[in-house]
Amino acid sequence: MNPSSPVTFVSHTNKPGGGELALRRYLEATGLPVRLVTMESGGVWQGLDQAVVHAPDMRRLRAAIREGGLVVANSMRAAALLSATAAPRRTRLVYWVRDGLTDSAMSAAALLLTRTVTAHRVTHYLANSAWTASTVREALHVSSEDVDVVYSMSGVGAGSLARPPRRVPESPLRLLFLGRISPWKAPDVAVQALRALRHLDIEATLTIAGAAHFGEDRYARHLEHLVAQEPDATLVGHVDDVSRLLATHDVLVHCSTVPEPFGQVIVQALGAGCPVVVTNHGGPREIVQPGCGAFVPPRDPVAVAEAVQSLLTDYRRHSAAALHRAADFTDEVACASTDDVLERLLA
Repeated sequence: MNPSSPVTFVSHTNKPGGGELALRRYLEATGLPVRLVTMESGGVWQGLDQAVVHAPDMRRLRAAIREGGLVVANSMRAAALLSATAAPRRTRLVYWVRDGLTDSAMSAAALLLTRTVTAHRVTHYLANSAWTASTVREALHVSSEDVDVVYSMSGVGAGSLARPPRRVPESPLRLLFLGRISPWKAPDVAVQALRALRHLDIEATLTIAGAAHFGEDRYARHLEHLVAQEPDATLVGHVDDVSRLLATHDVLVHCSTVPEPFGQVIVQALGAGCPVVVTNHGGPREIVQPGCGAFVPPRDPVAVAEAVQSLLTDYRRHSAAALHRAADFTDEVACASTDDVLERLLA
């Protein structure tokens, strides 16, 4: 590939969502020539060493990509903007789909826009899981050859997996919810599971780490009220040092009520040797295998408590299985896979 023709990634936001964090990790790790065009500077892009172009409006966005080439939209909104007005016709537009193209994951208007505008301009799709890829094929009626699965980089390096399995946890058991404070992420289910655990004679605490974004303040206030009534639950807000947080907790609980497209925090937990309890749908079904975690139905705090109990029966074996499974989703594996797909598209 000609180094003078980098792959251009376009992001509409600087908020630290999963897609943005994964993209930053990739931009810093890849050996391919890349650059970022962002409509919002700073934030998650602060200090990024790669070429960064700030394009806060459509005119400057179009100017930033006027040379064409391979342009990768990192979100549904970025793909729609590029498709509608910005991308020159000589641009090969790729949409990196990080959310399922389903009614439960996006509004009817957004899904209609994707079908009627974006799909007519995009030439290829990257999907962050096989489940996400299946929604692309079904919603947009594209062939399997037009969609590649490239798992997100989660911040787990291969070198960090060379550690012994964890010891059996002491009482009280330390549960962790790690993720955005959002209704569909459902940390309230984890809070309710504490009562169910007490009925099972298991003492446990719950730490909820994360912040609300994208207009979810109302749900955040509801969660605060719920936590105030549960003495064993604590809200700590956004935490930068995820590794330390995972090292000081025993089980990760992931309670999404609709399919999670991938699940970076699940990979992070496995990479720390921390067994997981996850809802039985979406990307987590691809990540979690028998032995390293347990599956539960959505909106079922009793099932969450029973799953946690099952992991305690042979905790050290589950921890060892978590470390083993994390090796399939390291940043090195994910970066190499993404490089291979982009090089093929460029060729």
